Amino acid sequence: MNFVNENIPEYGVSEISAAIKQKIEDSFGYVKIKGEVSGLAIKNGIAYLKIKENDDVINAIIFNNAYRQLKIKPQDGLEVVVSGKITTYSKRGISSYQIQVDNIELAGEGALLALFEKLKKQLQEEGLFDNRFKKTISKYPRNIIIITSIHGAVIRDILRVYKDNGYPINISIYDVSVQGVKCPTEISEAVDRINLIEETNNLRPDIILIARGGGSLEDLWGFNDERLVRSVFNSTIPIVSAVGHETDNTLIDFVSDLRAPTPTSAANLLFPKIYEIESLIKNNQRLLFSNLNDKMEKHGMKHSQLENMIDFMGLNFITDMNLQFEKINSKISKQSLLANILSKKIEFESNLDFFSREKMKYIKDQRDNMTRRFDRIFNQIHSTLPLQKQQLEGLQRILQSLNYKNILKRGYTLIRGTDKEIIGSKYESKSYNSFNILFSDGEINVKKNQDKE
Repeated sequence: MNFVNENIPEYGVSEISAAIKQKIEDSFGYVKIKGEVSGLAIKNGIAYLKIKENDDVINAIIFNNAYRQLKIKPQDGLEVVVSGKITTYSKRGISSYQIQVDNIELAGEGALLALFEKLKKQLQEEGLFDNRFKKTISKYPRNIIIITSIHGAVIRDILRVYKDNGYPINISIYDVSVQGVKCPTEISEAVDRINLIEETNNLRPDIILIARGGGSLEDLWGFNDERLVRSVFNSTIPIVSAVGHETDNTLIDFVSDLRAPTPTSAANLLFPKIYEIESLIKNNQRLLFSNLNDKMEKHGMKHSQLENMIDFMGLNFITDMNLQFEKINSKISKQSLLANILSKKIEFESNLDFFSREKMKYIKDQRDNMTRRFDRIFNQIHSTLPLQKQQLEGLQRILQSLNYKNILKRGYTLIRGTDKEIIGSKYESKSYNSFNILFSDGEINVKKNQDKE
């Protein structure tokens, strides 16, 4: 006979289920679980999946709001570390437990690289990286939009190159996050919105530059986002990517129209040095005049050669006629000779007259043709030179406007330390005992009054 301890508490099914739920949830709370994703299914915006390790499996759920905020989206076969709260639930009358996920991290850099290669292979097979889709980058752009963070060192480096090179261009900056969950969404939306600018709008850029400094693979992961890659591919405006250092590679580098090793090198490419452009214009002018002179000399020589050839052909014709006349003269009688001579003389004079007229007509045609060519060449010179002169004067005015000495003439001064560095604020002046003040007409040295500092 079995005896039951009457002191053991008695529970209803609902009551014991609630007690187990409270016990599990209170004991574990917020946890991290490492394992492989499997059985992923998304229904009504909610992700259902399993996290497994060998033969052990735990169910997981990711609600809509949490899923949208995930930096790494779950994929079957992906090694991850999920963070969340252990909860219990009842399904078809059977109690069970699960982890309610609110964050996913990849299990080490190896998992990141595996995901990178998987997505890269998929996009490559779709043809998104083919060179036939690459758009031409303008050598001398007029408008450019830079997509980057306005708080980073990258934009300062780009603007410094712009100022140093002196290239006249309209620059707009589109401020975005360049790291974290918001990064790929903000950059994708920026690319899409810029492409909505009408082609007739003066604000439409010739080039979009996406720039960010270096970082770890995880720091740059936002630039491997599939939505961002497809936005870059679908852009009708040429895109230059300048993300990270030269050794860093992101998926937008493969789909962009040009990949620059660094943001600074991209700036030097897009903002050519103004003095190099001026030198190129001058060299082209010299080549233009040299080619024109060569062509005129060649046409003059050709005209002279044609005249000599015509004279030579006429002389040969007369000589041949004389030889034929001598042969005939030896075969005919004196009477027929006289008649034949008269006939041949008439024929000869007729031919000679015809040949002379043809010669003069040919020479006149050639001379008229040369005159038309020379007129056309000189017209081209006179129509081209003012435009090139106007372009050169415009560039010179830009250079003159960028000269800091002109600013000094308007009453401003420039303060530099003894090490020639520019002092831009009172705070920067604290490290100097004396400094030089530069006016438009000279420079003076000033020592700091330590008592009044």
